Amino acid sequence: MSIILATAFAILVGMHYIQQKQETKSQHKEGNNKLEWECSKCNKKNTTAKRCPNCKSWKGGKRNNSAVVGEHTCETNTQSDVSNAPNSNKLLQNMPILLPSIQTQPSKYYYEVYNWYYTIIWIAIFGYIVISQCYENFTAYSYLIVCGGLALPLLLQPFVYPQGSSTTVENIINPDINRPWYQRYSTKATLYLLTYSFIGNYWYTHYFYSVLKAKYTMPSHRFNNVPIAMYLATHFYFCTYHLCISNGLLRYVDITYARGWKKSMLIVYTILFLSYFTAFMETLTISSFPYYTFEDRTVAYIWGSAF
Repeated sequence: MSIILATAFAILVGMHYIQQKQETKSQHKEGNNKLEWECSKCNKKNTTAKRCPNCKSWKGGKRNNSAVVGEHTCETNTQSDVSNAPNSNKLLQNMPILLPSIQTQPSKYYYEVYNWYYTIIWIAIFGYIVISQCYENFTAYSYLIVCGGLALPLLLQPFVYPQGSSTTVENIINPDINRPWYQRYSTKATLYLLTYSFIGNYWYTHYFYSVLKAKYTMPSHRFNNVPIAMYLATHFYFCTYHLCISNGLLRYVDITYARGWKKSMLIVYTILFLSYFTAFMETLTISSFPYYTFEDRTVAYIWGSAF
C-alpha cells in the first residue's frame, strides 16, 4: 500500500514540475524583455529591467541574485486576484494551498480561515480521545455529545459568528456580517456540506456494510442503521477535507499554472489522488478505534479507498 501511495505522489509531484507558470500583469513583457514595475523608494514607474533610473534602487531588492544591503526595495505590479491572495496565515505559509482572494471573495476567505483554525481544534480533541482511549467509557449519549459538540461551532458559525475572524485583512470586513443569515456564504456552504454528508452516511455507508463487511459496534443511536454520531462527525471531517484542503489545493493549481492540456491532466489527476488519499487516510486514522471494523482491512485500504 505504501508503494502505491508513494508512486502516486511521485507522479503528482512530477506533473507539477512540467507545468508552465501562469502569467500575471507583472510578467507581461515590454520591448526587450523589460517589465513594468514601481520603485518602492521613489514610487516611479519604469520599464528598466533591473534598476530604477531615478533613485538607482534595485528591482526586488536584489542584484545579481544576491541580496542588496539597504531597506529600499522595488515591487512589481500584480493583479488583484486570487493568485496573490494573502496567505498571510502562518498556518498555510510554504504550502501549495491558496486561500480565496480577500479583495474579490472576502466571504469565502474568512469562512475558510475560520475552518482552518477550527480544524486544529477538532483534530486535537479527536486525537486525544483516540490516543487516551477514553472512548472505552462512552455511552451512546457520550458519542452524541462529543460529535455534536465538535460539529456545533461549524453549524452555528453562520448565525452567531458570521465575520469568521477576530481580525480583518487589508481593512476588508466580511460582507456576511451585513447580510441576512440566509444570504450568507457560510450558511450556503454549511447547508451544502450537511446535505452531502447526510447522503454519504444514509446511503453510501451501506456500501461499506455490504461489500467491505464493515461494522460499527460501539453503543449508539442509529438512523438507517448508521450511528447518528457519525452523521455529525462527518460534517466537521468534510469541512476540513473539502472546504479547506481540496479547495485550497485545486485553487493553487488553477491559478498558478497556465492553461493547456498539461494543466487539465494535472487537475484531473489531483482530484483522483486527493480522493484516494483522503479515503485511505480516513480508514487508516480510525484503524486504532476498535469499534469500527472491516472483515479484511487490507482490502478496505486498497480497494475500498479506490471505490
